[in-house]
Amino acid sequence: MTTTIRPATAADRPAVDALLAAVYPQMLAADYPAETLRIAHPLIAKSNPDLLSSGTYHLVEEDGMLVSVGGWSRGYPTAEDAGDTGHVRHVATHPDHLHKGHAALIMRKVLAEAQDAGLARLECLSTVTARRFYAGMGFHAKARIEADIGGGVKFPAVKMEAMLPEHA
Repeated sequence: MTTTIRPATAADRPAVDALLAAVYPQMLAADYPAETLRIAHPLIAKSNPDLLSSGTYHLVEEDGMLVSVGGWSRGYPTAEDAGDTGHVRHVATHPDHLHKGHAALIMRKVLAEAQDAGLARLECLSTVTARRFYAGMGFHAKARIEADIGGGVKFPAVKMEAMLPEHA
């Protein structure tokens, strides 16, 4: 089996959207009410074209099949002044490929790229479900929040932070 990681491109959008659509209903069901997922799913299960073309969003493929995605950007997704903070973006692994290290591979790349870019820290708005994964990658929970995911929809999340090695 061959596992590869590469930057996403705009052409990857259909595959990324299909992966995100498969992930959230199954993965989040234990931690979120069905009504919350019904409302949030159309908003969280689609890729951001700018992020796909950023060079900092990555895909992991096994034998050419997309199994995991994720990346980072400066500041929050809508930040105008990023300062020294980056934001982890849309990390997900297909349910059939969990616990194989794919998301960790992406996060190691994200952490290294953010450090190389001179950032002092990374933040993420983790789902309740993924908070243990991020903790294992060196992130610390800062607060439980209601994230605005668009259209006035609030989604329970955990704001997490990791100081990058030169700034820890």
